[in-house]
Amino acid sequence: METTVPSPALMTPAEVDLRELVTADSLLLALDFDGVLAPLQDDPETSRMVPASAAAIAELARLPHTRVALVSGRDIATLQRLTQVPEAVWMIGSHGAEADLGAEADPGAGSELGTDAHLDVEADVGAGSALTRSPELTPHEQEMLAAIDAHIAAFEHALPEAGGFSDVLVERKPYSRTVHTRGVAPEVAAALHEHATEVAEEFPAIRVIEGHDITELAVKQATKGDGIRLLARAGAPSAMGYLGDDVTDEDAFAALAELTAPASSPVSSPAGAGDAQADSAEPALDAGLTLKVGTAATAATWRIADPAAVAELLGRLARGRAEHLGAGRH
Repeated sequence: METTVPSPALMTPAEVDLRELVTADSLLLALDFDGVLAPLQDDPETSRMVPASAAAIAELARLPHTRVALVSGRDIATLQRLTQVPEAVWMIGSHGAEADLGAEADPGAGSELGTDAHLDVEADVGAGSALTRSPELTPHEQEMLAAIDAHIAAFEHALPEAGGFSDVLVERKPYSRTVHTRGVAPEVAAALHEHATEVAEEFPAIRVIEGHDITELAVKQATKGDGIRLLARAGAPSAMGYLGDDVTDEDAFAALAELTAPASSPVSSPAGAGDAQADSAEPALDAGLTLKVGTAATAATWRIADPAAVAELLGRLARGRAEHLGAGRH
């Protein structure tokens, strides 16, 4: 029996072609956190970045014409607490529902990604909150979140054997609940998935997100693809890169492909994606790089193994871009 090799093929960090990112007039590098910068953990509260990745991010954030952003399913408050990244690093949280693009009054300062970036962000997040988006729950979304909580609370009694739920960790986020099943008996995980599907049938607007040993029930429809488009509008870079490891990152890969593709060659989004479709108002990038971390199926153009490989790749990018830019001194 032949072994199917996933496409793209697994590469070493040294084999990934970073030239377009290294030499870009302005670069925005977006990174997922769990499974990319930090190894996956049974307890999400224990997740921490690989130290070499943290150092590379700090180096990239100091360079001119260079911006780093984290794009995560985590809410922004948790992401900030766990990562401790420099203030210049932008954040997209809750799968695109939240955005924190920093406190810089002049987007031309620091990483210098364009003098009119704040105008684009104001159009996206609304007057009075030019660089931050954290929308309130609507009454219907509050109702759905309460139903999710009740459904999860009832799940323990739905199990065929008592005590199985004690190994299930529930992460409470502003717009969702994430149930972690890493290390949980397969039959419990399967029962949980069926239970989650039931609440989504009762409330069709609930988005069921499947990931690495997690089931997330979200009441906002934003995706990481929406986050990538917001970053592109806010930063107006000439090139972008995105690194992700999970199913939800496929929306980001598709969005970046759309932003990079010629106008005559539209790229379709994954089936069922909640992203707003790209239109003539979207910025066009000169170059884009999409990179999958791990072995799962993907639309990304590159693939590397794990967070250790990510750390090596980020260090290589930071050194190459610093050299190209004259170590940030003009």
